[in-house]
Amino acid sequence: MTFSMLLLAPLANAQPPTVTVWTDKSEYAPGETGTLHVVFYNGRTSAVTIEEIEIILTEWRAYINDEWQGNQTIEVNQAVVSKGVYRKEITFTVPTDGRARSTSGDITIKTTELGNVYPLWNPYIYVTYTPKYMEQIITLFTILVVLSIVCTIIIAATIFLSARRPKVRWRPEEKAAE
Repeated sequence: MTFSMLLLAPLANAQPPTVTVWTDKSEYAPGETGTLHVVFYNGRTSAVTIEEIEIILTEWRAYINDEWQGNQTIEVNQAVVSKGVYRKEITFTVPTDGRARSTSGDITIKTTELGNVYPLWNPYIYVTYTPKYMEQIITLFTILVVLSIVCTIIIAATIFLSARRPKVRWRPEEKAAE
């Protein structure tokens, strides 16, 4: 019995940690700032040290002004105890240039004991954008609604005024003097 317990002990310690990642909103507009929530749960029986968190927003990567953008590495160097939780909120800003489109975020948590740990699923950041000339389309629809209301008032006034003719009274005709 003792021997079998010694064989099962490493299996209990081999439970991988759970990493969950999500965003604070379901979709973003270009130039908007968002938050990426990263939660690391250590289900193991021993502590795990998180060295760093690496985030790659694949569609937003570009070399601009002598630096890479769309990548972010956060130094953590923190131990997470057994059955403990580590939380981190990471802010990002949606680009306003041609890179402003929906993207997936590749998250890697580098640990001392386990190497690289990945989330169950990577977050996907949806970017909405206003179609070109949308403001002009909205203006045209507003003018159309106002003109429809004015025309309706004119038609109603015409019907109302045409229905208010004075009553016709029949008078007996006078006979002309002969």
